[in-house]
Amino acid sequence: MTVIPDPIPTARDVINHLNERFRARGLPYRLDQITVLPYVSPLWMANWSVPQLDDAPEREIIDQEIAEARWKWPQVLDEEWEFNPPAAT
Repeated sequence: MTVIPDPIPTARDVINHLNERFRARGLPYRLDQITVLPYVSPLWMANWSVPQLDDAPEREIIDQEIAEARWKWPQVLDEEWEFNPPAAT
């Protein structure tokens, strides 16, 4: 049985976590946003990415922190969706 967290984590949860981890590691980066796909993957693959840091030189450390966050929060809701969910038609 799959357990869905309540409340469902949002992009803000991931952003706050990663910013905290980057600060703890002494990295100068702080995220403003992450990209969230408009659907939830049935395979529980991550539905979010962090393109804001694609060109950062510390990719090994950043990728490690992103991988750990993806284990913790593979599926998240976009912040915009959280406050303005689509209407059923």
